[in-house]
Amino acid sequence: MDSVHRLVRINAAEVETFARLADDYNPIHVDAAAARAAGFAGRICHGALLTSIVSGMLAHAFPGAVWMEHNIQFKRPALVGQTFEFVLSLDETIKKPTKTLGIVSVTVHDAAGNLLATSRNVVLLPAQAEITRDEPSLVGAGTGKTS
Repeated sequence: MDSVHRLVRINAAEVETFARLADDYNPIHVDAAAARAAGFAGRICHGALLTSIVSGMLAHAFPGAVWMEHNIQFKRPALVGQTFEFVLSLDETIKKPTKTLGIVSVTVHDAAGNLLATSRNVVLLPAQAEITRDEPSLVGAGTGKTS
């Protein structure tokens, strides 16, 4: 299986919208001075916001799949306003009598190539699952659409 790549730029308005939806106003996400005081170069994206992008990639790659397990490790902060590359790979399939599970890894890098996060996921694959390979896309500021 070929890897699926997605480029995503996360801007301040999207982080503020996510903070409102999640009711997560941790100052490191919404206040640049507080983020710098905590040792970061600026505001950082919510980890759950990055996870939600992984969820969308799984839904596009395996329509009808059920996300069973998710484990993510953050290596470096994802700064608000940066562009990130998400790379999804189907590493293994486990065939059982009545179902097939997929072990899917996802990495997240910044534009400089620094590894920001790694994720291991288990999905219940739908019958006849095939990965959809999309060209890299860029989420526009505040639009939620790919271009």
